[in-house]
Amino acid sequence: MKRLAALFLLLAANAAQAHEIRQLGAHVHGQATVDLALDQGALQFSLQAPGIGILDFERPPATAAERASVARATALLKSGSWITLPTAAHCRLVRSEASADGFDAAASAPAAGQHRHAGFSASLEYRCANPAALRALVMRLPTLFPGLHEVIVNSATGSGQGRSVLNAANLRVVLAQ
Repeated sequence: MKRLAALFLLLAANAAQAHEIRQLGAHVHGQATVDLALDQGALQFSLQAPGIGILDFERPPATAAERASVARATALLKSGSWITLPTAAHCRLVRSEASADGFDAAASAPAAGQHRHAGFSASLEYRCANPAALRALVMRLPTLFPGLHEVIVNSATGSGQGRSVLNAANLRVVLAQ
């Protein structure tokens, strides 16, 4: 478990650094980042996505339908249904969180001439009885959210690190063996 924590912290540090840079300037619309860590039977995902990639707006919802869209997107990200794991790995979701930040009316208004940045984050943890079967997985984010043109997946396993770039035509992440 200590190895998993170290792998996840390494990925989180890289994501935090990228997040800080993104907040200093404009974030990349249409691009999400997923950090994935696998250590023995523990599999963790951390997602960061711009609001405009998940929805078609980055402001407080103006209608009941827009409020419902934010709630549906948050629930879908929290459910983990955007990830398909090999059945042979016998994984079960043990923890999930998701949030939509910057969509509330209380969020500070941007300065004149600046764009408001809102986004989604999700964190999932699975326990897998047969982690050796986790050679590849499918992440359906670009098909579920057409505004996400590219999903960068940074992965760390006991066998190494990897990076995959997903789009609607390529949803497969191959893990280091």
